[in-house]
Amino acid sequence: MGDDSVNVGYWTKLADGRIECRLCPRFCHMRPGYRGLCFVRRAREDGEGMELTGYGRSTGFCIDPIEKKPLNHFLPGSSVLSFGTAGCNLACSFCQNHDISKSREVAALSAYAMPETIARAAERLGCASVAYTYNDPVIFMEYALDTADACRAKGVKNVAVTAGFVCDEPRKRLFAGMDAANVDLKAFTER
Repeated sequence: MGDDSVNVGYWTKLADGRIECRLCPRFCHMRPGYRGLCFVRRAREDGEGMELTGYGRSTGFCIDPIEKKPLNHFLPGSSVLSFGTAGCNLACSFCQNHDISKSREVAALSAYAMPETIARAAERLGCASVAYTYNDPVIFMEYALDTADACRAKGVKNVAVTAGFVCDEPRKRLFAGMDAANVDLKAFTER
């Protein structure tokens, strides 16, 4: 396991030795050392679990008005500290953050930002909340939830900006750690 990786749940070992990710409905099958479509969840080299690569690494921060998330009935008029990571479990070519979210240059595009550091920054900058955005917080759920805990300890609220493409159990866990969410509609059919 790398320096900026943590073991994660929501996986099962298949009979052929591959790991099946059970976080989102893609159910990526990965041989040891391989990554799923999101690029940040990887089967451990020993084949005995899965890890989140790039834990504690952000591809950028910005202070936004909460209405930009867009949330206009949640802490109206307040500032939100927005951040995200590399990777995404979707591959929307029309996404304004496609270059970052689908980049394979995680280390070059990101900087260290541990959960407590983000919480302190939000507090120091007068942000009433932190938004997990730019890519989908589903794929960096453990990092988002650790950050949410650190923020909550400082009285800072948490906002998920997500496509909501997540399996049932992890969905319950992710949203239990959030105070508000914007679930983006990415596509639909008549059915």
